Amino acid sequence: MRPAWYFLLLAAVLAGILFSCGCTSQTAISSPSAGGTSPVITPLAGTSPDSLPGIALELSDFPEGYELIYAGETEPPDESSLLSDPSYQGGYSVTVSNESSDFPTGELVDQIILIYSQPVTHERLASVFTENYPELSSWSLSSLADPRVGEASIAYHFAYPNTTLSGYTIVFGKGDVYEILTTMVGDGTADYDFLKGIAEKAAARVN
Repeated sequence: MRPAWYFLLLAAVLAGILFSCGCTSQTAISSPSAGGTSPVITPLAGTSPDSLPGIALELSDFPEGYELIYAGETEPPDESSLLSDPSYQGGYSVTVSNESSDFPTGELVDQIILIYSQPVTHERLASVFTENYPELSSWSLSSLADPRVGEASIAYHFAYPNTTLSGYTIVFGKGDVYEILTTMVGDGTADYDFLKGIAEKAAARVN
């Protein structure tokens, strides 16, 4: 399971900042409704959390030279209100990079797959993005045109303050599956068209 500040730690890697972190478990917090019980929500498509590794991107979906950095179960950060959302069913994530000693400012791509038994809307996608990446509230973040991936989608450009680290994010939903695709490069050369192509491959994997 990924640590809560995983995204900032990835940024630190690309920025050349030394860090150390441990993987911590996260426990969902129940949120009582007005009647004292959580509402019952019927999944839209019934995607099983066990099926998420099969939906996730593989190294063959990326150009030659990318290596797997992380693949496994994921949850929103501890402080995220989405953990108390009864519609949250589970998550999985994959991170790859082509960074090496010969290519120190290599591209890093992060995929987060989440299951929510709620209809996909642009507003919901924005909420899922913000709750999963709360650190970006202090970054320079710009909305982009709808990339038209999945049933609904949004996109952002972001830049880490006072550095050349920047990248793009595409968030889309299809059925009960929500995905966040992010690319980052330490020298400011992140490629949006590259990310859009990856996002389209990710959407095609969702039935």
